[in-house]
Amino acid sequence: MNFQNFPRWMVLGALVFVLSSAASVQAEKPFDPPLAPIKVVLDTDIAEDIDDILVAAFAVSAVEFEVLAITVVDGGVEARSRVARKVAMLYGHPEIPVAQGYSRSMPLTDQRYPGHTGGVRYGEVATDELELPPGSALKADQLIAKLADEHPGEVHLLTVGSMSNVGHLLVRYPESARKLKSIITNGGRFVSKDDQSIGWNLRYDPIAAAIAQRSEVPWILLSETTSRYASPRREDVEKLEEAGLPTTELLSDSIRWWRTNKTDATSLPHVSDLNVFAFLLGMVEVKKGNMYLEIGPKGKLPGFRIEEDAEGKILYGNMIPQQKAEALREYMMECLLKVPERHRAAR
Repeated sequence: MNFQNFPRWMVLGALVFVLSSAASVQAEKPFDPPLAPIKVVLDTDIAEDIDDILVAAFAVSAVEFEVLAITVVDGGVEARSRVARKVAMLYGHPEIPVAQGYSRSMPLTDQRYPGHTGGVRYGEVATDELELPPGSALKADQLIAKLADEHPGEVHLLTVGSMSNVGHLLVRYPESARKLKSIITNGGRFVSKDDQSIGWNLRYDPIAAAIAQRSEVPWILLSETTSRYASPRREDVEKLEEAGLPTTELLSDSIRWWRTNKTDATSLPHVSDLNVFAFLLGMVEVKKGNMYLEIGPKGKLPGFRIEEDAEGKILYGNMIPQQKAEALREYMMECLLKVPERHRAAR
C-alpha cells in the first residue's frame, strides 16, 4: 500500500491510534514488562499437584520469560519428565530441554522410583513417549550448571518442588552455581511472625534447603500464600475446558486427574507456584531476613521460622495485593488460552 496517496493527517492519525492502542494493551498488564525476556530454569515436581502444570504452561507461553530448561525432581522423575515435555510441546516449545533430577532427598542414594503418588499420578496425562520430544541426556544438576556457565549472572533458578536438585547442584557444581543470578523458591507460609510453617518444598528435603541457605547464591524465599488471589475461578476453569485448543485436553485431563487422585484437592485449582514468576515481574515486596531450620529425626517435622533482619542472608516475600493478583490471573489465563505460534502456522 502506498501511503503517499493518503492525506498526511490521516496517516498520522492512524499511527497515533496504533501506538496508543498498543500502549493501552501493554498498560493492562499488572506489571512493567521487562526490557528483555527473563532467563529461567524451572525446577519442578510437575504432576504432583495441579499448579505445576498450570505455571509451566504459563512460563513457556508468556513473552516475559525465556525458559532455558525444565528440570524435574522427586519420585517418578521419568514420568514427570514426560508430563513436562508434553506441556512444552503443546505450548509450542518442544525445543526446551527437560532433564530428570533426583528421586530421593539428600543424603539418600538416588534410585529409580516405579511407584505412583500425587494428584495427577505422574503419567496419566503422558503415559508413554509416543510423539514426545526426547528428554535431555544430562542430569538436572548437570544441565543447570551448563546453562549457568553459558549465561553467567543471567539465569534465575525457580524451585517449585523438592529442593534436592538444588542441593546436588550446590554440592557438585559450586563454581557453576555461583554464576546463577538467583534461586527463587516457593517455600512455606510466613504471613506474620506468629503465623509461620515450613512448606512442602523445604520439608521434602530440608538438608538441600539448609545448603541453599548457606550458599553464596542469592536466595529468595516466597510464601505459599503469595498467589492466593491469583487462582483460577470457576468461569476460568470452564474456559480452559471448553477452549477447543491443542492444549485443552491436556489441561482438562490434568484438572480431572488431580481432583480424582489428590486427597486434599479443592474444588478449584490453585496456583501457589505462580509466586516465583510474580516476584520476577516485580509484584512481590521482599524483606531481608534469615531462615532458621532445625532438622530432627526421621518422621519429625523440621523446625522452621523466618525472622526479619536488615543484615539477613535471604530475601523473603509475602502476599501479592489482591487487585494485582487478580490482574495477574487474567494475564495467566490469556497465556494459557493462547494458540501457540507453531499450531497457528499449521492451521
